[in-house]
Amino acid sequence: MFARPSKQLPGKWRLFEYYTEKSGELVNVKETQLKQQDIFWEIEFEEDGCFQQKSGLTIKFLEGIESSGWLVSKNFITLIYRDDASRNEEFQFAIVNDKLKLLKKDISGKIIFFGFFRRLN
Repeated sequence: MFARPSKQLPGKWRLFEYYTEKSGELVNVKETQLKQQDIFWEIEFEEDGCFQQKSGLTIKFLEGIESSGWLVSKNFITLIYRDDASRNEEFQFAIVNDKLKLLKKDISGKIIFFGFFRRLN
């Protein structure tokens, strides 16, 4: 029996590729570019509902938050910011072949972030 994605989520993950949409154009940043430009995003979902991150990304919704909470509903994960609920962030997620996929779109359907993560040991 396979574990549900929400049960596979706890642990540490590191970004290895992502897409973002800028000025109507979809931009793909691959692993080699991330390494060359020293761009990273490491996230950890703890089983007790805590979320931690270290990031070198320049995406606005990540700024200034090192730790928060998280919860899952169906195939959506919400990062809960304890000090300001208006900053909560929701992502669609899936785990396929032990790779985490996080997708965030704006209200018009434009891709803000579509990232692929590998589990860290």
